[in-house]
Amino acid sequence: MAQWLENRASIDVPVPLETCWVLWEDRERIPQWMPWIKSVKVQPNDTRMSKWTLSTTQFGRDWEFSWLARNLQPIKNQKIHWVSEPGSTSLPGIEVANRGQIRFVRKGPKACNVTLTISYEVPNALVPFANALTPVVEGILSQDMQRFKSYAEVYTAGNNAKAVPSAGASASPSAAAAPKK
Repeated sequence: MAQWLENRASIDVPVPLETCWVLWEDRERIPQWMPWIKSVKVQPNDTRMSKWTLSTTQFGRDWEFSWLARNLQPIKNQKIHWVSEPGSTSLPGIEVANRGQIRFVRKGPKACNVTLTISYEVPNALVPFANALTPVVEGILSQDMQRFKSYAEVYTAGNNAKAVPSAGASASPSAAAAPKK
C-alpha cells in the first residue's frame, strides 16, 4: 500500500502571465531555475513524452535517476501538468510514481501568480519519513520558484530591450537576458 504526498510552492511574478506560461511550457528550460533537475528532454518521436533526469547530492552520496513523464493536455494560460509513466524509472527495482502541475492566475496585465505542485507516491512504511521531509522539499521548491521569478524578470527585460531599442542602442539581445540552453 502507498499514499500520495504533495508538496507545493507559489510565487507572485511581476511578468505577464503569457510570458510565464511560455517559459514553463518549454519544459527543457526548467533546469535553469530548478538545479536539481539536471535535464528535461522532450522525446522527438513523441512530443507528449519527456525524459526528466534528477541529480542531487544527499546523505554524502551523489544520486541521479531519470523517468519518463506523459505531458497531459494543458489548459492554455491556466495549467500545465504531467504524470510519470509506470516502469520508466532508471533505478532498477525502484518505482517512484509522480505527477506535477503548474497553475497560473492573472494578477493584472503584467503580473501573475505561479503555483508548482509536485506529488509522489510513497510506500506506507515511509510516509512518516516523507512527511518529516515536507518542509525541506517545500523549501527547495520555494527557492526554485524564486529563481523562476528572477529568470522571468530577466527574460522579460531582455525581450523588451530587444523589442524597443533605445536611441543609439543596437537591437541585439541583452547579455543579461536569460537565453534558452
